[in-house]
Amino acid sequence: MPIKPIQKPVNQSPGKVSLWQMNISDIIFRKKRRVPVKDLALFCRKMAYLLASGLQIKAALPIVQGKSLGGLISAALPQIHIRVMKGDSFSDALKMEDIFPEFMVGFIAIGEKTAQLAKVCEKLADYYELQARTRREIIGALIYPIAVLMLMFGVIVLAMVTVLPGYAHMFEMSNAELPVITAILLNASSFFTENIYWLAGGVAAITIAAAVFAGSSRGKSILARAELKIPLLRQAINLHLVQALSLLLGSGIRLSEAVFLSMGITENILVKKDLLTLSIKLSEGHGFSESLEAIHYTDPLLCDLSRVGEKTGDLARSVERCLECLAEDYKHSVIRANKLIEPIITIIMGVLIALVMLAVVLPTFELAMVV
Repeated sequence: MPIKPIQKPVNQSPGKVSLWQMNISDIIFRKKRRVPVKDLALFCRKMAYLLASGLQIKAALPIVQGKSLGGLISAALPQIHIRVMKGDSFSDALKMEDIFPEFMVGFIAIGEKTAQLAKVCEKLADYYELQARTRREIIGALIYPIAVLMLMFGVIVLAMVTVLPGYAHMFEMSNAELPVITAILLNASSFFTENIYWLAGGVAAITIAAAVFAGSSRGKSILARAELKIPLLRQAINLHLVQALSLLLGSGIRLSEAVFLSMGITENILVKKDLLTLSIKLSEGHGFSESLEAIHYTDPLLCDLSRVGEKTGDLARSVERCLECLAEDYKHSVIRANKLIEPIITIIMGVLIALVMLAVVLPTFELAMVV
């Protein structure tokens, strides 16, 4: 089926809108609540097991409900079951809840059309489990730097709030002059203490303004460009794209449709627009590797292996090999970034704690000299 940016029909109910008839602005700019990846993986795994056991979707949905799925999915499943019992397709019922990724909904729609829903759910479970494992590794790598930052902040606040005011009182009693660094820290502590409500209000106002701007079309465009300029984030986008393409092409889905469905893997509006353009080019007969090279942030390895896959007639295998390489590279990049962050944080922490210690120790020597 050719992919065209067709407008949504006026007289058609929302639940019956085809995957290919979604308004493109809705696909690109729509904001939705996110179901955690681990919940998606568990939901798909349970559905795959039940459907592979021979159960129909109407019988499987009541069984799959449970607290282990998380709040969003558990709350949505009764309505999904009601819609399916009324005759809606499973993919339409999922889509109407507006909490599931477009990528997942579109892939399930294809599974229903090809009568391979159990296999599709199994592949989605593998896909989301891989994503969940990658995120756990990233979070694990960031735990140490975050813990060190929190410890550093706690030490500085404790010194400024409890230790330094006592020295200030003693110097005031002895008519001695405070050391410069101690006076600076005490003045900073007094300023924050006396203006805490104004500062909190200012932070809240800036946060709200930033959130509103980030939700606007201009804000999304600026954030999207910034994301593509950060190497690690750009690498993550390439990895997620290759993961999606490997899953879809390995299931026998046409390349143009696979690229179109891959729009649902990211919130970056520039990437969405580029993938839409790419899918249209592919449906018009353009080469995949040639079209990929026109996207400046695409990983060169994906372009090279795609060219090899097109020549050998086994693009799915080439993309799978690319996924293996990009996954390893991304893991090593996260480790390298963590190793670079650790000494930087250690140096900053050492400097700040040294300043606090000087602010505490210098008054002791000054008082000793006065006495």
